[in-house]
Amino acid sequence: MSEQLILKKLREEIDKIDSKILELIGNRSDLAKKIVNAKNGQDIFKPEREEALINRLISISGDSNPQFVENIWRTLISENLFLQGGLKISVGSSKDAYETAKWHFGRAAQIDLLKSNKEAFNKLVSDNYDAAVVPLDKNLKETYIIDDRIIRKNASSPVATRNNLLKIAIYKKDV
Repeated sequence: MSEQLILKKLREEIDKIDSKILELIGNRSDLAKKIVNAKNGQDIFKPEREEALINRLISISGDSNPQFVENIWRTLISENLFLQGGLKISVGSSKDAYETAKWHFGRAAQIDLLKSNKEAFNKLVSDNYDAAVVPLDKNLKETYIIDDRIIRKNASSPVATRNNLLKIAIYKKDV
C-alpha cells in the first residue's frame, strides 16, 4: 500500500472519530440543559463537582497529558455554564489569580479583579456574585463568616499541575 493511501485511510479514521466526538459533545450539552431544567436554573455552578470530575477523568485517561484533559473539560464546562446564563466572579487582588480565573471560567464568567481577598469575599456575600476566587494559600480557612453569611471553599484549580497558572481557591456562599 502506498504512503498516500495509508495517509488517506488514517485521515478518514480521524474524520470518523471527529464526527463521533461532536455528536458526544452535543449529547453532553443536551444532558447539561436537562440538569439545569431539573434544578429550575438554580445553583448551576458546582465547583466541587467539576474538580471531582476532572480528577476522575485524569485518573482514567491513561497516557493522556493531564493538562490536555483538564483543558478539554474546562472548555466544555465553561461553554455549558455560558449557555446557562453565565457566572459573576470576584477575584482577590492577585493578577495571577485573575489570569487563572480567566482560564478556569473561560467565556462563562464576568470576572472582577478587586483590591483584596477580603473585598472579593465581601462582594460574594453582599452582591450578586456566584463565587470568590483567591490565591490558594495554607493560611486560608475552609469557611468564613461575613455579615452572618457562611462562605466555604468548594474547590481549587487547576487540578493538573501547571507552571503558568497560579493555584486558586474557589469559595461560594452556603445555601
